Parts: sequence; C-alpha cells; structure tokens
Amino acid sequence: MTKKEVMPSIKKTTDNTEEAFGLKRAQPDILLQAKRAWDNIEHYRRKRIRSRNYTFGKQWNDTIETTDGRVITEEQYLKEQGKIPLKNNLVRQMVKNVVGQFRSIQTEPVCISRDREEQKVGEMMSVAMQYAYQINRLWEIDGRTMEEFVISGTCFHKIGYGWRNNRMDVWIDVVNPNRIFFNAMEDIRLWDCTLIGELHDVPIADVISKFSKGSRSRAKKLRELYSQTTREEISRTFEALTSENLENIDFLIATEPHLCRIIEVWTLENKERLRCHDTLTGNYYKEDMERAEEIDAINRQRITEAAQNGIPAENVALIETEWFIDRYWYYRFFTPFGDILDEGETPYWHGEHPYVFKLYPLMDGEIHSFVEDIIDQQRYINRLITLIDFIMGASAKGVLLFPEDQIPDGMSIEDVAEQWTRYNGVILFKPKPGVPIPQQISTNATNVGAYELLNLQLRLLEDISGIHGAMQGKVANASTSGILYAQQTQNSSLNLVDLFESFKSFREERDTKIMKTVQQFYQDVRYLNIAGSVYDNESKMYNPQKVRNIEFDLSICESNANPTYRMASNELLMELFRMGQISLEMMLENGSFPFADRLLQSIQQAKEKIEEEVLNRQGQTLINGYPTQNVQAEPFIPANTQTAPTQNNLSDLTRQFQ
Repeated sequence: MTKKEVMPSIKKTTDNTEEAFGLKRAQPDILLQAKRAWDNIEHYRRKRIRSRNYTFGKQWNDTIETTDGRVITEEQYLKEQGKIPLKNNLVRQMVKNVVGQFRSIQTEPVCISRDREEQKVGEMMSVAMQYAYQINRLWEIDGRTMEEFVISGTCFHKIGYGWRNNRMDVWIDVVNPNRIFFNAMEDIRLWDCTLIGELHDVPIADVISKFSKGSRSRAKKLRELYSQTTREEISRTFEALTSENLENIDFLIATEPHLCRIIEVWTLENKERLRCHDTLTGNYYKEDMERAEEIDAINRQRITEAAQNGIPAENVALIETEWFIDRYWYYRFFTPFGDILDEGETPYWHGEHPYVFKLYPLMDGEIHSFVEDIIDQQRYINRLITLIDFIMGASAKGVLLFPEDQIPDGMSIEDVAEQWTRYNGVILFKPKPGVPIPQQISTNATNVGAYELLNLQLRLLEDISGIHGAMQGKVANASTSGILYAQQTQNSSLNLVDLFESFKSFREERDTKIMKTVQQFYQDVRYLNIAGSVYDNESKMYNPQKVRNIEFDLSICESNANPTYRMASNELLMELFRMGQISLEMMLENGSFPFADRLLQSIQQAKEKIEEEVLNRQGQTLINGYPTQNVQAEPFIPANTQTAPTQNNLSDLTRQFQ
C-alpha cells in the first residue's frame, strides 16, 4: 500500500524552514488517544476471531482451565481424555446461504438529480458510478464484505483517489478489521464518530518516495527512523496464507520485520473561524481568524475604489463575515516513534474522513453478528456427535464369549479367534453337558437420548438462524404443496431482511462518498463505456463541468444487467413494437438485445443506400451528406411532375430496386 493509496495527492504550500526538511514531532496526546481507542476494542477483535474460527471449521479452539490450573484448548483436552474432537460445520453452510441470497439479486447505484431538468446529468453520474463499480470489481468486494458482515457484524471500506493500475482514478479498498480503530459510539448512524484510524505496514521504499516531499535530507531521516528494515530482513522466509500475524497484531510493531508501520489517525476537531459571504461574486467560504485583517483591508479597498467612481459606501458589495466554531476532520500520519510524516485538513469536498463502516446492530454500543447467535448450537452439536461416537466406540460389538474348558485340544485361543473371524472357518470341540456353548455378543449403543438431542439442536439451529430447509433448497416432503413450499421460502427470507437492509445502508453511504469523490477529482471530459449499459452515448460522455455543482440523491436499486429485468423490459418493447407504437429502431436502441448495435448499423446502411439510389434517379448525388446536381445524370424532373420519396414509401422503393 502506497501513500497515494492512503491519501489523494493535493497541492500544499510549505515554507522554507528546517521543519519543512525534517520531521515534526508533536501532539503526543493524539497518538496516545489512538492507542487507547485501539486497546478499547480488543474484545471486539477477539470475538470476531472466535466467530471466524467457528465459520471456517476451527470449532474446538475455545480455552478452558483444567483442575490442575492449566489453560488449554478444548481440542487438546479431548485428546488427553482419549476422545477424537469431531465437528459437523453447519455455520459455514448458513453463511454461504446468506451470501448467496445477497449475490443472487444484483443491484446498482442510481443517481437522481434533485432538479428534474437536470435528470440527464443524473444519468451521466449513474454511468460514472457504474464505471467505478467496474474498475474496482465492487461486486466481488461486496460479496466478500457481506461475508465479513455476517461473521463479525462489521465492515470497513476506504475511498481514495490516486495512481494505481496505470491510471488515476477513484479506488475502494477493503480495510481489515484487525487494523482499524475508532472511538466508542452509540448512534446507529455512526454520526458520533470523532476518531478513526488504521495501521499500515508498507515497504521502506514507499515511505521514502511518498513522504520525503522532494527533500533528500528528509529521506535520510526517514531511512534512519526505519533502519531495522534491512535487506537481510527482506531475504528471510515468512509464513504465508495464515491469519496468525493479523490475530496478534500490535499497535506499534509491524506484522513483518521488513515492513514499516505507519499509523493513520483522523480526528474531528474544532476551531474558531469566519464564515464569509462575498456579495460581489456570491461565493460562500470560510477563513481562519488570522485573515480577518486581510478581509477588512479588501473591504476598505473596495469602498475607496467605489468612492473614486462616485458610488456611496452603502452600495458597495463587501465581504460579509460571521464568527463561528468550525468542526472539521484532520488527518495525521505517525511513525511508531511519534514523528508526524504528514498532516492536514481533509482534502475531500465531502468534508469527512475517507472511511465508510457499519457496526451491527450497535445496541447500547455493542456489536452482535449473525454467526454469534448460532455458535452455542454449533458447540452443542459438536459435543453430541463426539459423545455418540464415544458411546459407539465403547459399546460391545461382536465380542465372543468362549469358555476355557471348551477350547479344543491342540488349539490356542488365538487359533480359535482366527477361525471364528475367518470366512467358512471351522472349530471342532466336544461340548460338555451343563457347560454353555461359545456365543457372540453384539449390542447397540446405549440409548441415552443423544440422537433426540441432536435432532433438537439441528431444529434449533434453523429456528435461531432463520434459515430453514426451504431457503436452503432442500427437497420438500411429498405431502408439501408447491404453494406452501414457496410460502416457507418467503417467510425464511423475512428473517434476513434486517441484515440485508443494514448492509444496503452501508452501501448507499459508501456509494455517496464515491459519487462526491468522482465529482471532485474527475476534472477532464472522458467517455465511460460500460458493457451492457442501457444509457445512451450522451450519458456516457462524462462532463465534469455539468456535474460539479449539482446535488444528487443516490439510491440502490435492482440492476438493469439482471437477466430477469432484461427479459421483462425486452418483452415490453416487443409488445409495443407489435402494437405499432414504436419503430424497430426505437426498440433496438432501448432494448437489451445482444445483436442490437449490429442490426442498427445494418438498418442505417440500408437506408443510406436507398436514399443514394433515389437521389441518383432524380439526377442528384450526395457530397458530404448533401444532395447536389449530377451533370451526367438524366434531366432533372420538376417537383410538380415527380414527387421525391418520403420515409413512408422507402420500403416500396426498395422492392422496386430489387
């Protein structure tokens, strides 16, 4: 991760002082506050790791204290008892079903202009949003984010602008919950967030190239601060494809020795400022209190110039000011040693931090995920199947009772056992009166109600999760009608409405920040062609001047790329075409037919050919699209003797030429 991926590049004025070439070390209270915020959500990280372990099969990792004072995992305890820790992972299937329900209905953002006359601009903004979805692979990101939301009850995204993949564009990153920290919040809309930050681990080359600010002395200082990241450390082999590093992440120490820790902190701060209204230009803006004298000087200059032109002072357009307390977001990039690599007020037009996150359900400030609700049932199911396996293993299965005095002469008990288990084996012996003959005992597992309890827990798992057999696609009984089965599926989906709606609000907030970032940083006209888009070419031509000062409302609706939506819209267009209400060209332009573009081109070429042949018969030819007199053609026939063909009789002329 580079610095351009962390913050958008903005122009900043720096003075020619020693601080401009060195590193600023100040505000240790901000770093300490971030450290406390990190420590305060340690319980959340541990709970998330537990839910993740149960989802992906590590279901015996909870620790217990033994009688001798040791703290070991349940898996180790069962192994010491001579049992096999069995598990039947039903949580994973539940999570996959919820994610599948989400991904089965494809949606997309739609921007609606608040001014009805600017609705065409809203379509342009919608195309730009779909373009951002495409280049960021947001549908794949949303699928994995939904999985994280189901497991942990949280999800975190970050929106920025920078150079990546050989282009300058808007980028959306998924932030690992193990790297995020924030203050305590109670508002379900998260409007009481005053601190949020992230831990970055980047190579030393990225730190020097992005934070040196063109100063060689500053680059040397950065290299000295991260002197532990040497080539010897880089050449080491580190374990990959494991979550152990992130599970044990530290606030100040990087996860790998060859990486540099950068602590990004965003805080909501306040400051005395002036709210200014320039009545001459009509602009509204804010200025620091230090510029009050400069604003007064500008007003005096305007009054003086107006007096020279005979304009009274009361008619002069001045800069009106009003004192207020401004609340703004401020960012800082710290090293683990307290040095500030970069700082400044938020560069985004939306005036906030670049993060978008959701905490579910945030009841009294607490987070409770979907998986957390079914962990107890999963634990009891694992315990029951382990108990049943132990009972079956300890029960008698084909035990032979052979009296000692019945052992035949010349045979040992081993020979008897071999003949007993051998196919067509024969054991010769002389039975004695009153002595029981050998017999084999085979008993079923002791019925202690374990099977009934297991079935009960399986039913409780469906009831608590809300995902019943109909939603999972299980085959219904022969006595279940189709209407009842469809009703059961619909009732099951109602249990997930709250979860899906909460995630939808997260997506709408994220897409709104994406939209505002696009409005800010898309400064050139560009053609945004989206495969399968239903918008016309005018909407695909993004013009930043048209969308720069327009307010949009964004909503998440069903995607036009959905097969069901395309089929319904095509069927409606076909019906209108059969009724003669629309032409063939109108149907092809507004429909979602795979051959529409080629067919439209063929129709246009055929029309142009017909028009050219008609004009040639009239003694005219087309030059640059305009008819002109053809000297070598037949004499021109006046309009009162021969009428030119119209659009309605082009088909008749076509048949004549054929």
